[in-house]
Amino acid sequence: MFAPQLRALVVDDELQVRKLVGRALAKEEFACDYAADGIEALEHVVETHYDLVVTDLRMPNRHGCSLVGDLLRLPSRPVIVVLTGFAEPTLTKALIRRGIDDIVFKPVNFAAFGAKVKGLVQRRFQSSAW
Repeated sequence: MFAPQLRALVVDDELQVRKLVGRALAKEEFACDYAADGIEALEHVVETHYDLVVTDLRMPNRHGCSLVGDLLRLPSRPVIVVLTGFAEPTLTKALIRRGIDDIVFKPVNFAAFGAKVKGLVQRRFQSSAW
């Protein structure tokens, strides 16, 4: 039986981080699109359904907190994982209360990160099948 490929959007202003996250997700069978900021990310979200969005917080043009707010309002929202080097406990608690699925702080083991987020997406599919 053919399983549909999972789709992910990786949003980070650092090209190297986008590549590393994309490579880790590709190993977990995600097809990835990339955006350098929240404005570019929203352009992708309007055109494509994503199972997963991984976003940084601090980016030029439109930061990740604003992007997260828009993603959370989608009727069929993706799994949202924040990947950031900005460790601020108050912000972390606020993002979790708002409904993001996880927050991971840099530096990160990218292989473990890929497996972790695939598990989050799979659990979402399993729970929506009920």
